[in-house]
Amino acid sequence: MRKRRGYVLTVELLDAYQNAALANARELLAEAQLLMSGKHHARAYALALACIEETGKAYLAFDARGRNLNDDAVCTKVKEKFEDHSGKIVSAFRAWSMSADVSKETLRIAVGLVTDIRDGRERSLYVDVNEDGRCLSVPSDMVRPTAATDCVKLAALCLHHTESYVEKNVPPQRTLYQDKLLHVETSTLKSMVGKTDFWEYYVDQCNKGETDLYRAMATYHDAYYQRKKQYG
Repeated sequence: MRKRRGYVLTVELLDAYQNAALANARELLAEAQLLMSGKHHARAYALALACIEETGKAYLAFDARGRNLNDDAVCTKVKEKFEDHSGKIVSAFRAWSMSADVSKETLRIAVGLVTDIRDGRERSLYVDVNEDGRCLSVPSDMVRPTAATDCVKLAALCLHHTESYVEKNVPPQRTLYQDKLLHVETSTLKSMVGKTDFWEYYVDQCNKGETDLYRAMATYHDAYYQRKKQYG
């Protein structure tokens, strides 16, 4: 269940949030590595996943410092992202994906692991009845040593690249249109930009001197996609 707390987002709070989340991620990684050395694979997997999520939260806090924190809707969306497990996992990979030493093959493997670990939290901690209703799901049986090893390595890479990125960079200042797109579901944006009609709209905007892709996405979404209208 997501927590609904009425705290006020400020640059100072987000900076402290980022630093605390990174510190906690380092501790979780160290504990996961200790558990791996003792061959406690299921628990090591669980703590590595928690490390990845904390790393993602740190990146989200860093990124949010560049948004309009005077906009209540923007702040609400940022808070929701802090509570979204899948979103935190994806955010943990953002800095790594922008680094110079990343390869397409490495990212392909990482994305495959993301799909696995996103659903692995419960299985690595608790006994449960499988969906077929016949067998039990037991953590020590469900988490293979190789899966735990890969997850711990993945956590270390995400943490390393995120720490390096936030140390060397400042949060990018988001525009009004980028903040507006924060409220649109990722699946909706993917569907929208996959349509020829959107790109015809964007080309026309470019011809008028409006080359900002984010502006085009936000305005097209509001004027056409959301209303199920065609531009062309």
